[in-house]
Amino acid sequence: MHLNPPVIFIPGDWIGDTMAEALAGQGYEIVRGPAAHEVPPRVDATGQLPLLQRANIIVATPGLRVDRALLQALPRLRAVVAPAIGVENIDVAAATELGILVAHGATPENYLGMAEATVMLIAALAMQLPHKQRLLAENAPRPRELLSRSVRGSTIGLVGMGRIAHGVVERLRGWEAQLLYFDPYVPQEQAPPGATRVTLDALLRRADFVSLHVTLTAETQGLIGARELGLMKPTAYLVNTSRGAAIDEAALVRALQERRIAGAALDTFMHEPLPADSPLHAFVGSDNVILTPHIIGQGHEVMASLRQAIAENVRRLLRGAPALYTKNPEVLARWQERIARLA
Repeated sequence: MHLNPPVIFIPGDWIGDTMAEALAGQGYEIVRGPAAHEVPPRVDATGQLPLLQRANIIVATPGLRVDRALLQALPRLRAVVAPAIGVENIDVAAATELGILVAHGATPENYLGMAEATVMLIAALAMQLPHKQRLLAENAPRPRELLSRSVRGSTIGLVGMGRIAHGVVERLRGWEAQLLYFDPYVPQEQAPPGATRVTLDALLRRADFVSLHVTLTAETQGLIGARELGLMKPTAYLVNTSRGAAIDEAALVRALQERRIAGAALDTFMHEPLPADSPLHAFVGSDNVILTPHIIGQGHEVMASLRQAIAENVRRLLRGAPALYTKNPEVLARWQERIARLA
């Protein structure tokens, strides 16, 4: 039987505050890290090792780097729980090797909210929403010629075919657009109806809208650079609601400045929050660029679902059951062995 009360470590940032509220009153001992002074925080895990060593479960908010060395230094650890979908701050391979389960918040509200937001951004770029807002703000006359277009009849390329991209395909049914996708790990027979698998270069050359839906790995770091942007049509738009580091930002800035692509909608950046000296700030309020602070798909339902998911994940893990959403399901047999040893 597990020692009582179970110890849950949660970093001292605003996401951690939300997660601590979700776990309050459940009979756990909640150990909080020091308050973070950065937004988002960058938590020094080594400096908090005495607190972490007591933990049975770590809630790894994005600022806490959970690497192999840290995992090996935590003898009581059963699992690492990420509040949202992304787990780039966790060494999942090391956790799997050590028999540690990694849970995350892959709730339908979360990934379908991102799918809705992606479709919204595509439509907003197509209809030149930033330009039309500026006309009103400046009390400018209605232009004689409109350069906006319909999504209908366009070609939309999805880079990555995970849950969010599936949701995008489902939501674009009936829009009469051609849907292409590139994903080396998703063959055509596993793709949703209406999406055609092509190479990345073919997608970039053909698409009117290129939308990124990738996790951050060695393969996807800088996936869209100067060469890839050069393959896009000058009338094409780039949408990124996945991870900022999937794009070479300097190359994208040059492409936008030189009008080598029509524009972009970005919800994620190399460094977050977007640094004050980032050249991307020059595009705020421009006619062809939409920038949002990595919250485009989030709303009340999403945050409520994440709180519910983390509470349920923790409950399941502490009774020896798999999490509601498990990132590394292949670890389950080794994980059962680990918790048996800990008991």
